[in-house]
Amino acid sequence: MRDAFLSQGATRFVFLLWVSLISVESCGAKVLEKTFEEWMRYKAECLKKMANDPYPSGLFCNRTFDMYACWPDGSPGTVVNVSCPFYLPWFEKVKHGVVSRKCGADGHWAQLNGTEAWRDHSQCKEETEATDEEVRRGQGPGLAAGVGASFALTEGAHRLMVGFKVIYTVGYSLSLLALILALLILTVFRKLRCTRNQIHANLFASFGLRAVSVIVKDSLLEKMWGKEVFQMSDWEALLSHEAAIGCRVAQVVMQYCILANHYWFLVEAVYLYKLLIGAVFSEKNYYTLYLYLGWGTPVAFVVPWMAAKYLKENTE
Repeated sequence: MRDAFLSQGATRFVFLLWVSLISVESCGAKVLEKTFEEWMRYKAECLKKMANDPYPSGLFCNRTFDMYACWPDGSPGTVVNVSCPFYLPWFEKVKHGVVSRKCGADGHWAQLNGTEAWRDHSQCKEETEATDEEVRRGQGPGLAAGVGASFALTEGAHRLMVGFKVIYTVGYSLSLLALILALLILTVFRKLRCTRNQIHANLFASFGLRAVSVIVKDSLLEKMWGKEVFQMSDWEALLSHEAAIGCRVAQVVMQYCILANHYWFLVEAVYLYKLLIGAVFSEKNYYTLYLYLGWGTPVAFVVPWMAAKYLKENTE
């Protein structure tokens, strides 16, 4: 039971954080990773303390780690206070605060609705949180409650960003269908096959690949960050190197497609300049140079960028 997370609270936190990653990808990932590491350290210290402390005599509420805070043995009919856990990203703001639980007269911790432990962690929340609804939503146990509470006021921004995502996904999908139709027309009809239309076709293809790469990248992020988290092993898998490989590959491919799209705009400009000023190379070799410029040049920028990311910012 100690390693079990409340599904709703944990899933909500992960999904909100995933939306934040769309805008601040590396920063959000680092915050999650550091918070998880600090939580693991807090848990280890708590379990060690519980194992070493002597047990009191008589009736008492058992010491426990409820995935949010470390609780000592409690005397019946009292309120037990412990300091806000240090793994909270905003701990410096609430380091003098306490989180409370009630020890019932029967020697059992007070329950909320008879199913989950009652806990008052209002002093451990960020100062921006105020409403009862936000307090209620932060009641889930463990890391999800602690970190998820900091995102309580971001739900409005979350809905807005999800709305934007839906809009641009629909736009990319419609554009992709139109681009496929245009490519079919330019490639099927022989009378349309000329250098100018071949350049147009490559530009359309770069637009299509850009749309596909964005949609695939979003799908992988949603699959990775939107899945439900139940056990400690789920968090470890979420932050593992293997889980991030697909997202990293998708990110690299997306950056290449974006650059290729811009370079094919450059090819269009070079071809127009050639028509207006005059040809320097023969028509036969010129299209090959266009291909190298449009599809090859982006590699010269993406590869160093990928190497720098791997060496300097290789975080999950």
